[in-house]
Amino acid sequence: MELIDRGEVPVLDVVRADATRAFRYMKSGGVSVLPLDVSYAIFAATARGVERIFELKNRKPTKPNGIVGNWDIFSDVLKTAPRDKDLVRCLTQDHDLPLSVIAPYTVEHDWLRTVEFGAIRRATKEGTMDLLINAGALHNELARMSWESATPLMGSSANVSLAGSKFRLADVEESVRQGSDFVLGYGTSKYINDHGIGSTIIELPTWKVLRWGGLFEKQDEIVRKQFKVELDPRPKDGTLTLN
Repeated sequence: MELIDRGEVPVLDVVRADATRAFRYMKSGGVSVLPLDVSYAIFAATARGVERIFELKNRKPTKPNGIVGNWDIFSDVLKTAPRDKDLVRCLTQDHDLPLSVIAPYTVEHDWLRTVEFGAIRRATKEGTMDLLINAGALHNELARMSWESATPLMGSSANVSLAGSKFRLADVEESVRQGSDFVLGYGTSKYINDHGIGSTIIELPTWKVLRWGGLFEKQDEIVRKQFKVELDPRPKDGTLTLN
């Protein structure tokens, strides 16, 4: 296992070099623990790498992974209406916030031409996929590389399943860190929150909230002002995720 703990988000050139290093590990079959703005996350690109993520997290095989995304992947791969695109553009571009969306996708899209069936099977469900968009400089650089090379990157939060998102590298369980091939630290995640939840997840085209993330209240306020739509409120108790 290779560990690089920078302690804080470095300058962009270093971020790009780190992304390239992580990408090489994942493309060659490895697993990477990476610092995102929403939380620390664990990703892979191959079927075996994805299976290792499930093993390290003790994650239920019926719970799909998310996929590293950006505007290009979202707008070209997912099947969405103009109104849905307006929502995602508003939150991720106009207001520069992270967001996960679940929507139907184009199965035969060229971006998926190199992905192994075992990997995509673990990252899709009933013809839909979950894309994480705009989760920081490292994430955005990985999304660009993924898009340009047709190499989807799949994973989820870097923690034992149901243990809550981790916002500091030291809080990621040692078993998860030691079981990975590349581990990168950038200090505390930008959007650390008391809920212990990473990104908000919204289903398209219903706009149903499937997970109330750390920034949900801010996102909800924007949606109410811009689209005159009230999203489902965060539950006062019980689970904060429906997916």
